[in-house]
Order: sequence, then structure tokens, then C-alpha cells
Amino acid sequence: MTQEELRELYNERLEKEKQTYISKVTGIDGAILSKFKNNKINLYPALFAKLGNYLLNS
Repeated sequence: MTQEELRELYNERLEKEKQTYISKVTGIDGAILSKFKNNKINLYPALFAKLGNYLLNS
């Protein structure tokens, strides 16, 4: 999965869940998720794996 594909999945999930909830569950800072959502940064591999695991398995 690419950064862009993960970003698309994340944006779709935000229609149902709040970013603060996803941040709390994954342990990823909300500011980082916001920057990722707005295409300002790409996630480090560890954070990419955490977010990908959450989005694909929950």
C-alpha cells in the first residue's frame, strides 16, 4: 500500500470516526494525522504500519 492509498482510506474513515478517536486508539499524535490527511507529510514506516493496521483491521 502506498502513502496515497493509506491517505485515501484514512479520509474515508474520517467520515465515520473522529480524528481524535483514531489518534487515541493508534497512539499517533493528532497533529501528525492532520498533516498526513492534508498531504503535508508522509508517515514514518512505524506510524504508517500502525495506521494501516487500524484502518484495515477495525
